[in-house]
Amino acid sequence: MIFLVLFAALTFPQSPGNASTDANAPVAPEQVLAWELEGLTQEEIRDEVRARSLTEYPEIALLSALSAAGADAGTIRVMRATKAPRKLWKLGLRLPKSTDYLYEIAGAILWNDRATAIQVIENEAEKQPGSPDVHLIYAFLAGNTGDWIRAYAEATQAAKLAPEWPYAHGLRSTICYHARLPECAVREAQVFVKLRPEDATAHVALGRALEIEGDFVESLQAYGEAKKLHEGYSSIYEGMGRVYAQTGEFEKAVAAFEQAIQMEKGNAPEYSCELAQLYLAAGYLGKAIETLRRAKEQNPNRVDVLLALGNAYLADKQYSAAIREFREVLEGAPDLEIAREQLAKTLRAAGRSAEAEQVYLDMEKPSFAKQH
Repeated sequence: MIFLVLFAALTFPQSPGNASTDANAPVAPEQVLAWELEGLTQEEIRDEVRARSLTEYPEIALLSALSAAGADAGTIRVMRATKAPRKLWKLGLRLPKSTDYLYEIAGAILWNDRATAIQVIENEAEKQPGSPDVHLIYAFLAGNTGDWIRAYAEATQAAKLAPEWPYAHGLRSTICYHARLPECAVREAQVFVKLRPEDATAHVALGRALEIEGDFVESLQAYGEAKKLHEGYSSIYEGMGRVYAQTGEFEKAVAAFEQAIQMEKGNAPEYSCELAQLYLAAGYLGKAIETLRRAKEQNPNRVDVLLALGNAYLADKQYSAAIREFREVLEGAPDLEIAREQLAKTLRAAGRSAEAEQVYLDMEKPSFAKQH
């Protein structure tokens, strides 16, 4: 059940822009709980999912983890409303099961504590070396930290332990995509599609893999197939936008990115960064700045958005605004070297060489170097 619920809630691609009860819609954790309370076994729940042609992507990771770990309805209701820190809620809700670790991982992710999540799953991998669930979740979390070697090793181990699990191959494809290994990404995505041909996410994985292989025609075909199966995934349009951008179809690329942004209602600022980069490359500096301003309003603490906005201002020679954005980045991420480099570059462009030199001197201090 871990595989069906927790991992599916955490893994790729983006959640559908709108949930429904239509075929290929995501299973809500409340539905999983309802089936459990009705007395359905885990295999019967899987059969319900397949019979209704639903994807296995619940939308709320924490509730999904509780449901997977066997929490009762009362616990789920309490957890839905609670604002208590992780250290409080995990004390009273642990169950004597091999799924206990889900509580801590879900809580760590809820509170954006990736280090704790990694530590928990490392410990669990030692306790349960034969569990494909554990290795699959470990692979996902490792990939989120950019540790692609570990991510691939864990996904490979999960696939060895459960070779018919489609998402093990799907995650391996995604890892290879991010590591820019096209042959591996395509091969694993093709296995994913073979195992789950009616799952839109499998075709999204194939579209991404074919994109980095440079086969743009087949990539668009894969995204088109995903759209036929379930057009509610914003990742379909984001992927199409990237392909259109690489093939020089500017208007189509803009339309695809805007569709993805609209579907996510500001919850995927990386889409705005991609659209802004497209505008910058085409020389539409004002459009790039406008796009990133909106993204910042919705995500004021996202470092990637602030950095992109600073770069857009710099490209437009709005030096004061660029300096403001880079300094704001450094307030939240003082050790981010690229932000310091861009700040120094902007200060020099604005004729403030002394300040720029001080920025470089700060980068050379032992304390700064030690942190890196």
